[in-house]
Amino acid sequence: MKVHRQARGNVAPKPRSVPLVHLPTWSRLNVATKQWAIGGHGGDFFEVIQQRDGRVTTVMADVCGNGPSAAAPVANLRWILRQQIASGGSPGTVLATLNDWLIHQKADDRFVTAVCVRIDVVGGRAEIASAGHLGPFVKRASGRAEELPCAAGLALGILGGQTYRETSVDLAPEDAVVMVTDGITDRLASADDPLGQQGLITRLGRARLGTESICAALLGPDIRAQDATVVVMQMPRRHRRTTPVANIG
Repeated sequence: MKVHRQARGNVAPKPRSVPLVHLPTWSRLNVATKQWAIGGHGGDFFEVIQQRDGRVTTVMADVCGNGPSAAAPVANLRWILRQQIASGGSPGTVLATLNDWLIHQKADDRFVTAVCVRIDVVGGRAEIASAGHLGPFVKRASGRAEELPCAAGLALGILGGQTYRETSVDLAPEDAVVMVTDGITDRLASADDPLGQQGLITRLGRARLGTESICAALLGPDIRAQDATVVVMQMPRRHRRTTPVANIG
């Protein structure tokens, strides 16, 4: 990430450059992300894991707080997430297991919001579970943008023994599922839309279709001093069965 010198006098600071990262999958799901964090380390994190059965599971999470202090628990949370997703856990199971682990390990009052999406690229279907996190959203191939239906459960790390209900939605070719943290929506909030969700849907509707265009529309140079992350997962033009380059194990 580029480091810009502090502006002097009345000279406006240069916009912060946020790199776009592509995350390839052999299922042909096109995944891209942009992320900004204070000091390069923050409480936003995500995992995108290609499963052997062809489905792709993505978890977006946000540890309460901003910057390095919020980043401290992330390494252990990532390890638990990877274990659960690799074992084939459904979105609701992944969140429930992570919640119970956090309760068991709890050393402070920190909590985590999270959303888990598992996409069957061949079948054109997404399974979703949420733990107090906003979204996810979708940019349809037709250009329409909307929030996907999701039963929001309690944020992680507050109360043990939680069940996170799953919902399923159909995805057409070139539909793009969009996951964000509140560092994105906070900048779009207004008096009539305090959470910024409608503002995000409006901006998403105006964006050109494609992972790069959507990431740029939601996380551009107008970044403020807080954590912000966007992950976009776009379906391929046509569903066709694919096989991995190599089977491991």
